[in-house]
Amino acid sequence: MSALDRYTKPWTDAGAVAHDPAQPVPQRIVSLVPSLTETLCAVGGRARLAGITAFCIRPPELRKDPALAKVGGTKRFDREKLLSLGPDLVMVNLEENELDDIAFLKARVPCYVNGVKTVAEGIETLREVGALVGAPAEGDRLAREAEAVLERIRARVRAHAAAGTPRRRVFYPIWRDPWMSVAPDTFIADHLRELGAEAVPAKAGKTRYPEISLAEAAATKPDVVWLPNEPYHFKAKDREEVRAAPGLTGVPVELVDGDNVCWFGARQAEGLAYAFRTLWGVDPQ
Repeated sequence: MSALDRYTKPWTDAGAVAHDPAQPVPQRIVSLVPSLTETLCAVGGRARLAGITAFCIRPPELRKDPALAKVGGTKRFDREKLLSLGPDLVMVNLEENELDDIAFLKARVPCYVNGVKTVAEGIETLREVGALVGAPAEGDRLAREAEAVLERIRARVRAHAAAGTPRRRVFYPIWRDPWMSVAPDTFIADHLRELGAEAVPAKAGKTRYPEISLAEAAATKPDVVWLPNEPYHFKAKDREEVRAAPGLTGVPVELVDGDNVCWFGARQAEGLAYAFRTLWGVDPQ
């Protein structure tokens, strides 16, 4: 069975919701996840969008569209306003949205529940969203483009390993006050693994985004620190603080485009190439 054939018959998403391609294509969609919003538009579903969050910034013109309702944020949205839009599909994610909100919505309206934790799962989102809006071929085309970039990167990483090049150790905080990092079972950590890197510290526990001190980060001896611009927008003053922290003096600290590291779906072909280039200084060709 090809990747596309999976969606010619009923399939189940990460939230155990069944989707049947024989059913009518949804006409009024609310997306509560920025990367799903971008992906929906990329596969041709822009005209079906009825509502988005305040953080759905791609494509850029969405924020200026007066006909497109803004229902709040990913963690806090107006339930009544969302339901008043009469959606026949709401797109959510098990990590970006609260589980009680997802349960509330699943009990009232058709939902698509995404649960991406790996780069491969993120790319597959293109096929899922394409299938949902009656554009499976376009979703598959975009997925194959991203998979081609990923395979080029994997080839480069295999060559690094054969040459004895060690994986780069990356400290990637996603928040400060308190400082928070990424656990091994996150999309960001898997993205870094695919690039030939390792997220440090590899700290697993009750949360997938554990609190950490700069001293703990320094103890892992990172090769580089990446400070993204989302979900927390790190700035030059944060970079200088990290550079001056004991144990991190002399470690390169870079401000990076967080969208290209943590967004999945339509962002991944560009994001994979950007992140590999930022990490190794060359394009994955």
